Amino acid sequence: MGCSNCLQLATVFSLALCSLVWADHEMKFTITISPGEELPNKTIYVIKHKNVTFSCSTTFQQKQNISWIFVHPDSNQEVFTNVEGAHTEFTLFDIGYDNQGNYTCSKNLSDTKEVLVYYPPKGLPVCHASISEDNVQLFCSWTEGYPYPTLVWSNENQELGPDGLSGSNDTTVLEIKGSNLRDGQLFKCVGYHIAYEQRMERSCSLTLKAPLPESQPLVTGYVGKNTTLTCHSKEGNPPPKLTWWRNDEVEILPNSKYIISEEGVVSSLTILMPSKEEDEGRYICKSENPLGIKEVEIWVSFNTKVISGLVGGITIFVLLSAATIFGVLLYKNWNKLITRRHFWQTGSTVFTLVDSEEENDFVEEGSSGITSVINHQTAQTMNGHASVEVASDDPQTPTKDQLPNKERNVSDV
Repeated sequence: MGCSNCLQLATVFSLALCSLVWADHEMKFTITISPGEELPNKTIYVIKHKNVTFSCSTTFQQKQNISWIFVHPDSNQEVFTNVEGAHTEFTLFDIGYDNQGNYTCSKNLSDTKEVLVYYPPKGLPVCHASISEDNVQLFCSWTEGYPYPTLVWSNENQELGPDGLSGSNDTTVLEIKGSNLRDGQLFKCVGYHIAYEQRMERSCSLTLKAPLPESQPLVTGYVGKNTTLTCHSKEGNPPPKLTWWRNDEVEILPNSKYIISEEGVVSSLTILMPSKEEDEGRYICKSENPLGIKEVEIWVSFNTKVISGLVGGITIFVLLSAATIFGVLLYKNWNKLITRRHFWQTGSTVFTLVDSEEENDFVEEGSSGITSVINHQTAQTMNGHASVEVASDDPQTPTKDQLPNKERNVSDV
């Protein structure tokens, strides 16, 4: 129906009829993106790694081609579906950040939805403190998420940080003036992110502490040899500043005499080519942060190399002398310690084989040269062999002479 006809009808039935006629020919789209949530600006966000279904329907009854077209901000458009009918849909599995962009359901007319892919930061928020003049700055960071998280500082259940549902950065800084600082204060940073389905809380905390330095109380060096003193802060948050002082009067600064190096909460002072007169004495390591100043004393002494060499030479001489005397004594008593034979007596009978020429008195002619000594009695030799008579020391064992006559006669036969 043309516009002129609409005007003619308007004179009779009023303008309301014209609106109804045009509405009958108008194409409308119904777009559903699930699971997804709509923001106040009509943008829809989905959560990374979810399976997301895109559905588009039209009220126009005639058959026609309906397309889903995706346009990434940094690329050309891409057609996902193109069907003939009044409804079309598709699903993106494990949706990622690259799928973020504008999705358009189109025929001659079109309806576009901007889709954002959200994902939470990794891990937990990280808290740390630093010094800013006489104040303390508290940093809370929660990175690698989209969009930025909301980070809120609190102290003793009192919120100190920003309010709102979304943050403007992945790090928030809270500055505390020196007058409000005290040792042992506990601060907590809570992070919120829209990508957490249950809005789970993630947090970190820190405690402010006064410094407490530690070092060796006594250090001994050598004249003319570089000597290093080390000091570290056992406690202290924010991390304290470490400085070196001589006799609590003059701060030691790096120069041709001193080298100062720092690594974390550890500071080292190296004294170059020290002398006993100038460099021996009291040194101080000071540890300072806005919560206090603590110091530790180090007493340094230096020995000359001549004395140390002389002591070492005397020690070596004494050791060598002791070794020489021990060697001489061992050599002189070698035969007694090594070649001397020891015989052990078990029970009442001892058998000893002697091949010494001094024992030839016990050997008769025609014997094999081996004499058996049994309780200081010699063995009789028969036909070149030694016969052994064993005499027991046991007084209860009768000898041959003590046997009865009958028993002796039988044995004699």
